[in-house]
Amino acid sequence: MNANLDEPRWLLERREEATRAAGTLPMPDRAAHRFRFTDPAWLWAGVGTGADTADVAVEATLAAGVAGTFPGVLASAGDALAEFLGRLARPDDPFLAFNLASFTSGAVVVIPAGARVEDPVRIRMRIAKTNQGTACAVRNLIVLGRGAQARVHETLDVEDGLANVVTEVVVADGARLEHAWSEEAGPGAAAFTHLRTSVGRDAFVSQSGLLSPAGRGKAEVVTTLADRGSRAEATALILAGGESHADLRVIEDHAASDATSRVLVRAVASGGGRAVFTGLLRVREGASGSETYEEARGLLRSPEASADLLPELEILTHDVRASHGAAVGPLDEEARYYLMSRGLGAEEAEAMLVRGFVGPVLDRLPSEFAARLPWAPAAGENG
Repeated sequence: MNANLDEPRWLLERREEATRAAGTLPMPDRAAHRFRFTDPAWLWAGVGTGADTADVAVEATLAAGVAGTFPGVLASAGDALAEFLGRLARPDDPFLAFNLASFTSGAVVVIPAGARVEDPVRIRMRIAKTNQGTACAVRNLIVLGRGAQARVHETLDVEDGLANVVTEVVVADGARLEHAWSEEAGPGAAAFTHLRTSVGRDAFVSQSGLLSPAGRGKAEVVTTLADRGSRAEATALILAGGESHADLRVIEDHAASDATSRVLVRAVASGGGRAVFTGLLRVREGASGSETYEEARGLLRSPEASADLLPELEILTHDVRASHGAAVGPLDEEARYYLMSRGLGAEEAEAMLVRGFVGPVLDRLPSEFAARLPWAPAAGENG
C-alpha cells in the first residue's frame, strides 16, 4: 500500500480496507462475460508490487469549484472526496481494491450546484516507461452538483508497463455531463480502466470513448441510473490492429423508474488484432417505465482479425422497452470496387468505407480525439 501518513484518517482507513481486500479476493471468474475474452493475469501486478506515480494534469477554467490533482487537492476538495472517493467503485474485486489501496496520483473535478462550465475540463494521464514493470495506479473523481453542466475530456496514454485507472463520476439531480475518454497503450503495455457513474433524478450523462491500444487494453464503463427520469448515452469506438487486444465492457444499470439509456458501439479489427465488446442492459425490480437500447457492429479488415460482440439483457420488471443488436462482417468488396471504379485508389476507397462505418460514433468524439485517427471528420466538425 502506498499510503501517505499525512493523508486524512478516512482515506487511510479506506486504503487499509482495500489492501486487505486485494490480498484475499479471488480473481474474476472467466466464465462470466466480464473477463471471458481477456485473461485477468495480463492486467494484474500482484499484491505488494507497489505502484509508480503517473503524470496527471488537469486543464480547466472554472469560476467556481475545484480542479486539481493528488495530493494537493486533498485540502481543497476534502468534503467531496470523503463523501464519494471509493464509495461508487468499491474495493469488491482485486483490480478496484488494488487501485484504492495503491493510487498515488489522480485528478479531482468538482462543479458546484448550478454552475455551467463552457470550455472542456481536460484530464491528461501519461504513464511513461516504468521501472521493472511495476504497475501505476491512478484514481480520479468527477462530481457535478445539482443542476450543474460541464464537459470533461479524459485521456490515458500508457507508453509501457501496466496501468490501473479508476474514475468515479457523480452527476447530481438535474445536472448534465458530457464526458469523453480515450485509452491508448503502447506495444507491450497493458491498461485496465474502470469508469463508474451515478446519475441522479432527471440528470443526463453522455459518455463517448475511444479504446485503441497497440498492446492490451481492458476498459469498463458502468453507469447506474439511480433516480427517476435519469438518462444516459454511451458511445464507443474500439480499434484493434497488429497484435493488439482491445476489450470494452459496458453496463447500463437501471435502478429507478422512467430511466433511459442508449449504447452505440463500433469495433474495427485489422491485422491480427482482436476487438471485444460485452454490453449488459440491466433493469432492476421496480424500475418500470425504463427504455434501453444497445447496438454493436464490428468490421474485419483482414482475415486474421477477430471481433467478439456480446449484448446482454437482464430484465427484472414489467413495463419496459429493451432491445439490442450485434453484427460482425468484413469490408464490403463490392462497395470498394465501386469506389475504385470512380477513380479512388484502393487505400482511399477502404478509408472512405471505414469512415462511413464508424461515422455514427466518430462524430460524437471530441475533435481532439478524432483527429488522431485516419478517418477523422473535417476540421471543426466536432466540439
